[in-house]
Amino acid sequence: MCSLCANLNLLMITPSHIIYGWALAKATDQTPNKPRILAFVLGSFLPDLPTYLFFFVHTFIWGTSQQLMWDELYFDSVWTPIITLSHSLLLWPLLLLGATFLKYKLLQYISSAALLHVVMDFFVHHDDAYRHFWPVSDWKFFSPLSYYDPRFFGQWVSLIDAIVIILLLAWLGSRYKTNRAIQITAGLLIILYVVLQAVQLFVF
Repeated sequence: MCSLCANLNLLMITPSHIIYGWALAKATDQTPNKPRILAFVLGSFLPDLPTYLFFFVHTFIWGTSQQLMWDELYFDSVWTPIITLSHSLLLWPLLLLGATFLKYKLLQYISSAALLHVVMDFFVHHDDAYRHFWPVSDWKFFSPLSYYDPRFFGQWVSLIDAIVIILLLAWLGSRYKTNRAIQITAGLLIILYVVLQAVQLFVF
């Protein structure tokens, strides 16, 4: 895995998941419900939390080289089972079913958003595909699409993602007409996505 590409896309793909979760929560929110929206945002981030911990520990504490980190340790280290489980298509549905049965609303929202994240990842990972059904199975789906790798239409997947995210941010900003801070945040994120997409298109 290209280490620079991995770092750049780590900065882009996880925020995209969070914005998708935020938009889903807002679109299905009949009355203002801040804890519900925060639960969706948290759930959208949780599957990638182990990867961020892996990155920060190896980069800033242990000083591991980026190439070793992404080419070897990401796929075969003590972190691998944790990262794998965080993208499980067994764990999150079970949590969702349990939360629904027990009527734990916030856990329902968290697990729903996490499941959406994992399902989206299922279709855009090739070389770095997850074992979504581990430990029951080691099977991987090597998608013909990648969210970053140009060999598998990564530039197009990234471009489409950026366009959708920019549209969602514009819509979200319009839904918070009385919240200037969120409108400014949405605007800054739009600028960030445009800049990062330009870097990815013209540098890689």
